[in-house]
Amino acid sequence: MREMRHIADLFSKGKDFDEQWILFKAYLNTVHSLSDNDSNAKSDFHNNELMSFVLVLRNIIHHQPAKWHFGKHDVCPTGMSITIGKAKGMKVTGSLSLVIQKDTLENLELQEKLARNSRRQLTALQISLKKNQGPLLVVSNIIQDIQAYVEQYCKQNDQYTDAYDNEPLGYNLIQNV
Repeated sequence: MREMRHIADLFSKGKDFDEQWILFKAYLNTVHSLSDNDSNAKSDFHNNELMSFVLVLRNIIHHQPAKWHFGKHDVCPTGMSITIGKAKGMKVTGSLSLVIQKDTLENLELQEKLARNSRRQLTALQISLKKNQGPLLVVSNIIQDIQAYVEQYCKQNDQYTDAYDNEPLGYNLIQNV
Protein backbone atom coordinates (compact mmCIF):
# COMPACT_ATOMS: atom_id res chain seq x y z
CA MET A 1 0.00 0.00 0.00
CA ARG A 2 2.83 2.39 0.77
CA GLU A 3 4.22 1.90 -2.73
CA MET A 4 0.79 2.55 -4.19
CA ARG A 5 0.44 5.75 -2.20
CA HIS A 6 3.86 6.92 -3.38
CA ILE A 7 3.09 6.13 -7.04
CA ALA A 8 -0.27 7.94 -6.75
CA ASP A 9 1.48 10.97 -5.28
CA LEU A 10 4.05 11.03 -8.09
CA PHE A 11 1.25 10.65 -10.65
CA SER A 12 -0.68 13.59 -9.22
CA LYS A 13 2.39 15.83 -9.35
CA GLY A 14 3.43 14.75 -12.85
CA LYS A 15 2.82 16.98 -15.83
CA ASP A 16 4.43 14.72 -18.44
CA PHE A 17 1.88 12.30 -19.90
CA ASP A 18 4.51 9.69 -20.77
CA GLU A 19 5.60 9.69 -17.14
CA GLN A 20 2.00 9.54 -15.92
CA TRP A 21 1.26 6.60 -18.21
CA ILE A 22 4.26 4.69 -16.86
CA LEU A 23 3.21 5.49 -13.30
CA PHE A 24 -0.36 4.37 -13.99
CA LYS A 25 0.86 1.06 -15.38
CA ALA A 26 3.15 0.64 -12.35
CA TYR A 27 0.21 1.42 -10.08
CA LEU A 28 -1.98 -1.19 -11.75
CA ASN A 29 0.85 -3.74 -11.55
CA THR A 30 1.19 -3.05 -7.83
CA VAL A 31 -2.53 -3.69 -7.32
CA HIS A 32 -2.16 -6.90 -9.31
CA SER A 33 0.82 -7.97 -7.17
CA LEU A 34 -1.18 -7.35 -4.01
CA SER A 35 -3.94 -9.63 -5.25
CA ASP A 36 -1.41 -12.27 -6.37
CA ASN A 37 0.39 -12.34 -3.02
CA ASP A 38 -2.59 -12.16 -0.67
CA SER A 39 -5.32 -14.76 -1.23
CA ASN A 40 -7.75 -12.77 0.94
CA ALA A 41 -7.14 -9.65 -1.14
CA LYS A 42 -7.58 -11.65 -4.34
CA SER A 43 -10.93 -12.96 -3.20
CA ASP A 44 -12.02 -9.54 -1.93
CA PHE A 45 -10.91 -7.76 -5.11
CA HIS A 46 -12.68 -10.24 -7.39
CA ASN A 47 -15.90 -9.71 -5.42
CA ASN A 48 -15.68 -5.91 -5.67
CA GLU A 49 -16.82 -4.27 -8.90
CA LEU A 50 -14.19 -1.51 -8.90
CA MET A 51 -11.27 -3.76 -8.06
CA SER A 52 -12.37 -6.49 -10.44
CA PHE A 53 -12.51 -3.89 -13.23
CA VAL A 54 -9.09 -2.56 -12.25
CA LEU A 55 -7.52 -6.01 -12.45
CA VAL A 56 -9.09 -6.53 -15.87
CA LEU A 57 -7.86 -3.10 -17.02
CA ARG A 58 -4.37 -4.01 -15.83
CA ASN A 59 -4.48 -7.24 -17.83
CA ILE A 60 -5.71 -5.46 -20.96
CA ILE A 61 -2.98 -2.85 -20.80
CA HIS A 62 -0.29 -5.37 -19.82
CA HIS A 63 -1.12 -8.06 -22.39
CA GLN A 64 -1.93 -5.84 -25.35
CA PRO A 65 0.99 -3.42 -25.45
CA ALA A 66 0.59 -2.67 -29.16
CA LYS A 67 -2.71 -0.91 -28.51
CA TRP A 68 -1.64 0.70 -25.23
CA HIS A 69 1.94 1.64 -25.96
CA PHE A 70 4.22 4.23 -24.46
CA GLY A 71 3.96 7.64 -26.10
CA LYS A 72 0.34 7.40 -27.29
CA HIS A 73 -2.04 8.95 -24.80
CA ASP A 74 -5.50 10.40 -24.75
CA VAL A 75 -5.93 13.57 -22.74
CA CYS A 76 -8.93 15.73 -21.97
CA PRO A 77 -9.30 19.28 -20.63
CA THR A 78 -10.32 19.04 -17.00
CA GLY A 79 -9.76 22.51 -15.65
CA MET A 80 -9.50 26.13 -16.67
CA SER A 81 -8.83 29.33 -14.83
CA ILE A 82 -8.99 32.96 -15.86
CA THR A 83 -7.09 35.65 -14.01
CA ILE A 84 -7.75 39.31 -14.71
CA GLY A 85 -5.68 42.08 -13.21
CA LYS A 86 -4.75 45.64 -14.03
CA ALA A 87 -1.02 45.06 -13.88
CA LYS A 88 -0.81 41.78 -15.76
CA GLY A 89 -3.90 41.88 -17.93
CA MET A 90 -5.80 38.69 -18.56
CA LYS A 91 -4.28 35.24 -18.23
CA VAL A 92 -6.06 32.01 -19.20
CA THR A 93 -4.65 28.65 -18.14
CA GLY A 94 -5.99 25.18 -18.68
CA SER A 95 -5.14 21.73 -17.45
CA LEU A 96 -5.29 18.40 -19.23
CA SER A 97 -5.73 14.98 -17.66
CA LEU A 98 -4.78 11.55 -18.86
CA VAL A 99 -7.89 9.60 -19.87
CA ILE A 100 -8.91 6.26 -21.34
CA GLN A 101 -11.61 6.48 -23.95
CA LYS A 102 -14.45 4.16 -23.03
CA ASP A 103 -14.94 3.06 -26.64
CA THR A 104 -11.42 1.60 -26.74
CA LEU A 105 -12.49 -0.81 -24.00
CA GLU A 106 -15.79 -1.50 -25.79
CA ASN A 107 -13.90 -2.57 -28.92
CA LEU A 108 -15.36 -5.84 -30.20
CA GLU A 109 -11.99 -7.39 -31.07
CA LEU A 110 -10.65 -6.63 -27.60
CA GLN A 111 -13.73 -8.08 -25.92
CA GLU A 112 -13.67 -11.23 -28.07
CA LYS A 113 -10.05 -11.81 -27.13
CA LEU A 114 -10.85 -11.21 -23.48
CA ALA A 115 -13.77 -13.68 -23.70
CA ARG A 116 -11.46 -16.37 -25.09
CA ASN A 117 -9.09 -15.91 -22.16
CA SER A 118 -11.57 -15.32 -19.33
CA ARG A 119 -15.32 -15.00 -19.43
CA ARG A 120 -15.25 -13.65 -15.84
CA GLN A 121 -12.95 -10.78 -16.88
CA LEU A 122 -15.17 -9.90 -19.83
CA THR A 123 -18.21 -9.80 -17.57
CA ALA A 124 -16.41 -7.56 -15.06
CA LEU A 125 -15.35 -5.20 -17.87
CA GLN A 126 -18.83 -5.01 -19.39
CA ILE A 127 -20.53 -4.36 -16.05
CA SER A 128 -18.14 -1.49 -15.25
CA LEU A 129 -18.41 0.04 -18.71
CA LYS A 130 -22.20 -0.09 -18.57
CA LYS A 131 -22.23 1.75 -15.22
CA ASN A 132 -19.85 4.46 -16.45
CA GLN A 133 -22.10 7.05 -18.10
CA GLY A 134 -19.41 9.20 -19.69
CA PRO A 135 -17.27 8.58 -22.76
CA LEU A 136 -14.02 8.85 -20.77
CA LEU A 137 -12.35 7.28 -17.76
CA VAL A 138 -10.16 9.86 -16.03
CA VAL A 139 -7.05 8.04 -14.85
CA SER A 140 -6.47 10.22 -11.77
CA ASN A 141 -10.01 9.43 -10.58
CA ILE A 142 -9.42 5.71 -11.06
CA ILE A 143 -6.24 5.94 -8.98
CA GLN A 144 -8.03 7.86 -6.20
CA ASP A 145 -10.85 5.29 -6.07
CA ILE A 146 -8.42 2.37 -5.98
CA GLN A 147 -6.30 3.98 -3.28
CA ALA A 148 -9.30 4.62 -1.05
CA TYR A 149 -10.48 1.04 -1.45
CA VAL A 150 -7.07 -0.56 -0.84
CA GLU A 151 -6.39 1.56 2.23
CA GLN A 152 -9.78 0.61 3.66
CA TYR A 153 -9.13 -3.06 2.86
CA CYS A 154 -5.76 -2.94 4.62
CA LYS A 155 -7.22 -1.23 7.69
CA GLN A 156 -10.04 -3.76 7.97
CA ASN A 157 -7.65 -6.70 7.64
CA ASP A 158 -4.99 -5.50 10.11
CA GLN A 159 -2.48 -4.91 7.33
CA TYR A 160 -2.22 -1.20 8.00
CA THR A 161 0.12 0.50 10.42
CA ASP A 162 0.64 4.12 11.31
CA ALA A 163 4.02 3.87 9.61
CA TYR A 164 2.15 4.22 6.30
CA ASP A 165 1.13 7.71 7.36
CA ASN A 166 4.59 8.85 8.39
CA GLU A 167 7.34 10.14 6.21
CA PRO A 168 10.26 7.77 5.77
CA LEU A 169 12.92 8.18 8.44
CA GLY A 170 15.61 8.69 5.84
CA TYR A 171 18.38 6.50 4.61
CA ASN A 172 20.72 4.10 6.32
CA LEU A 173 24.24 4.70 5.21
CA ILE A 174 26.04 1.39 5.07
CA GLN A 175 29.64 0.62 4.40
CA ASN A 176 31.06 -2.59 3.08
CA VAL A 177 34.25 -3.67 4.81
